[in-house]
Amino acid sequence: MRLHKITFILSLFGILLLIFLTQTTKQTQIATIESIQSSSNKIIIQIENSSAELIIFDTPFTNLKKGDTIEFQGRRDTYKNKTQIIVDKLHLAPPQ
Repeated sequence: MRLHKITFILSLFGILLLIFLTQTTKQTQIATIESIQSSSNKIIIQIENSSAELIIFDTPFTNLKKGDTIEFQGRRDTYKNKTQIIVDKLHLAPPQ
């Protein structure tokens, strides 16, 4: 009986650990900039081959331009029935 309890507790711990890891790990994505719109508090980037747009708050990325390839991490969100990615990290991808 004691072994069953220990196994059950370890299984629950493993499931909770997997849920935590999937929520906190973010994959780096690579995309090419199709267009950029900037305002005083955010930058909106349309990327090629995607209906999602990237949203960057309070970060001046003045060196980005159409056609640049970027690497980014962020979380997916929906606003006014549009898919957006709120960017946490962004930088130019190295040339290939």
